[in-house]
Amino acid sequence: MPKIEFVSESENKIIFKLTDASYALANSIRRAMKSLVPVLAVDYVDFYVNSSNFYDEMIAHRLALLPIKTDLNRFNMREACSCEGVGCPNCQISFRLNVEGPKVVYARDFISDDPSIHFAYGDIPVLELFKGQQLMIEAVARLGTGKEHPKFQPVSACFYRIIPNIEINEKCDLCKNCISACPRNILEEKEGKIVAKNLENCSFCRECEKVCEAKAIRVIETNNFLFVVEGTGALPVKEVLTRAITILKEKAENFNKHLSEIDV
Repeated sequence: MPKIEFVSESENKIIFKLTDASYALANSIRRAMKSLVPVLAVDYVDFYVNSSNFYDEMIAHRLALLPIKTDLNRFNMREACSCEGVGCPNCQISFRLNVEGPKVVYARDFISDDPSIHFAYGDIPVLELFKGQQLMIEAVARLGTGKEHPKFQPVSACFYRIIPNIEINEKCDLCKNCISACPRNILEEKEGKIVAKNLENCSFCRECEKVCEAKAIRVIETNNFLFVVEGTGALPVKEVLTRAITILKEKAENFNKHLSEIDV
């Protein structure tokens, strides 16, 4: 049975071990966190006044990539909303801006329809306005998934590596070549034996195997994985993981239901 053990945890970064899991499951969790968990992002921008040095499209592109604090209990996906995708307060939110230069426009300068929903990092500069320049816009954000567009990804970094098992047999002659060859300092001599420590740091370079003339050491792949996940700030990373696993579970249950219907 696959298990998850957290190594470290904060709002925007988690490190955890996934043990007794297949490669397919590990990769499915990674892909689900990146592409299936929805978050808010700016979808379109209405420009009323723009006398800055930037084209409308450039400003809209910058706004789309700013992470937005998201409450998934507050908003519906547009296709599942009662407005049938027209756009309403239950599926979208507006950010308004009306400023004149000289001024550096930051993410915190935008006024949200709901103060609890705002850009995750207020100190991100958007553009600079010079004397006599003005920018008056309305940016509309909605829920979406990374499968649709990268701006909807709730994680900025999401990767895993295999936690190996290092076996050292009785052929070992304590030459210590493997210790000096290991770039991650995984191996050490302890009580007259070569032992492995901190296997999570092993990079699978297999340099220890290459320098061992006695062929006494083996680096073996396992079904254990170390995940490192960093969030964009839109959602707590642990919530992203929980929702990703829930989505995968629902997909698997739905798949089994379809299989039973066609009697396979």
